[in-house]
Amino acid sequence: MADWHKPIKIIIGGLWLGLFGSALILWWRSDMPLTEIPRLLEQWLSEFGLVKAASIYVVIYAIRPLILFPATLLTVASGLVFGPWLGVLFTILGENASANLAFVMARWFGRGTVVKYADRWRRWDQKLERNGLVTVLIMRLAMLPFDAVNFGCGLTAVRQRDFALGTFFGILPSLIGFVLLGGTVASGVAHRGAIIGLSLMFLAVGFSTAHVLNRRERRNTLMPRESIPVRNT
Repeated sequence: MADWHKPIKIIIGGLWLGLFGSALILWWRSDMPLTEIPRLLEQWLSEFGLVKAASIYVVIYAIRPLILFPATLLTVASGLVFGPWLGVLFTILGENASANLAFVMARWFGRGTVVKYADRWRRWDQKLERNGLVTVLIMRLAMLPFDAVNFGCGLTAVRQRDFALGTFFGILPSLIGFVLLGGTVASGVAHRGAIIGLSLMFLAVGFSTAHVLNRRERRNTLMPRESIPVRNT
């Protein structure tokens, strides 16, 4: 099976690199600052109805890992395009689809190589397999680079289910925070000050929860070492 998988991976990998290179060249020639993209996306999607605009947005977000477009800009754009409340819903759909696509891509392309050559990482890999859910949850709450976590976890033994659940719950504080922040500049939004305060509160809750979980996880990894019974041989 591996014999026919290899050329397929090479072909798809080449197409992927070609797509990424083409997108990079187009952006470079356009002289367009990345920070302008949320506003341009708002202008473009405003030409469609809500359902069509939301569908386009979710699809764009889902395939975003193919060109490594910054996830935060699309998250902020959602609040700008759809407002703070609908923006949260559509971003949850797009961001989770995006994360799992990147995970599957990394798992398919690189996991076999990691297993074959990275013997010195085996203990760490096994630990991730056992504690994948909590590990992913902490990384998401701490807002570590989104794509680095997606692709990195795909290369490890983290179970897809643990990755998906850790991502779904772990991204919520930062996702809501950034969408609300983007929504404050949308037209017709009232109580902007309160929304900004709510946004900062969600971001703070995410960081605080990550810190608490990380401390608890460190304690749990140290305790078994102290309580391991000594066997008489």
